Amino acid sequence: MLYEWKIALRFLTDGKSQTLFILLGIAVGVAVQVFLSSLIGGLQVDLVNSTIGTSPQITVNPLEQSFKNDEGAIYINNPVKEDKIANYKDIISGLDQINEITAVSPSVQGNAFYNQGGASAPLFIKGIDIERADKIYNIKSRIIAGDSLIDATRLLIGKEFSDEYNLASGDIINITMPDSQIQKFIVGGIFDLENQNLNSGWVFADISRAQRIYNLGGNISNIELQVKEPFDADIIASNIESSYPEISADNWKDQNAQLLSALTAQSSSSLTIQAFVLLAIALGISSVLAVSVVQKSKQIGILKAMGTTSSSASRIFLLQGAILGLIGSLFGVLMGLGLTQGFLIGTGSSIPLLIERRNIIIVIIIATAAGTISSFIPARKSSKLSPMEVIRNA
Repeated sequence: MLYEWKIALRFLTDGKSQTLFILLGIAVGVAVQVFLSSLIGGLQVDLVNSTIGTSPQITVNPLEQSFKNDEGAIYINNPVKEDKIANYKDIISGLDQINEITAVSPSVQGNAFYNQGGASAPLFIKGIDIERADKIYNIKSRIIAGDSLIDATRLLIGKEFSDEYNLASGDIINITMPDSQIQKFIVGGIFDLENQNLNSGWVFADISRAQRIYNLGGNISNIELQVKEPFDADIIASNIESSYPEISADNWKDQNAQLLSALTAQSSSSLTIQAFVLLAIALGISSVLAVSVVQKSKQIGILKAMGTTSSSASRIFLLQGAILGLIGSLFGVLMGLGLTQGFLIGTGSSIPLLIERRNIIIVIIIATAAGTISSFIPARKSSKLSPMEVIRNA
């Protein structure tokens, strides 16, 4: 094999111009692949993060129960939706043990109204444990006035709500509940979740106070979760339902079908482009090596006359294809990484380009394999050369 390596390298160095041009072609193709995969991957991560990065990826809700009349008859077609989860602490303890889950936040939810000077604004009260909820919503880092402390008397309001009603940290506000009771709170802090609807309508309150307000006793409305791998949310949700038959688990993938469709189409278009780039690389290598067989036919004939076997002659060209693919892909990776950095600097883009080591290794392996496979026909052609006929016609 060492002998065949030496001959393959000699053939490549003899035709320096051809070798350099094909290496450049491979490098450009691989650079395009690295750049595209980084750009598409970064766009997808940025889109997913902006959509679900700071929101629950799985929501555990009470399970629908069949309605029973006074005689105990069950009406399957008339389900009654429970409004609370009992024994939630046991469920949370179990969810905390699942490695795929990164955040578990119990929540009490309900509607209310804020009245001021004849104007009425609907509010969505969200009772939380601030330490657990912060792992999902990043509340503490989004406080723009006051602080994030919530307790039986203090709550947090959104920026738009604060601006519209001229409220500040430390103000006392009255909130009217659905049963017409008026609850007094102190504005402990003002948050900015970077979403106008949430900032104008959401209020974070202490979960214990919210349980009392909505007469839930020791129960809660739902449990919100985040997971390590967002695209595994549907699988994790299904496993949760299997482990806890008394609850249902909704996941973001079922609620964002259009987003998933767009991501799938984006990935498919990227893969199609990369496939055609690889095809161009393979055709380029094959054409150059086919010409090389013709150019080196005399040398091949002499080698075969000296005892080189047909299989050995074939391996010389297969090795040339592998060398071209490997060296070209390595240069291409460097060009691709430089292209991504140049794109970030030149455009000032805030989109994070996702450069994964695994993807780079795969590109190198595929380019090398493409080079080897594309050299198969020239290699086979070289193996069929008759040494006497080649030398006679030289």
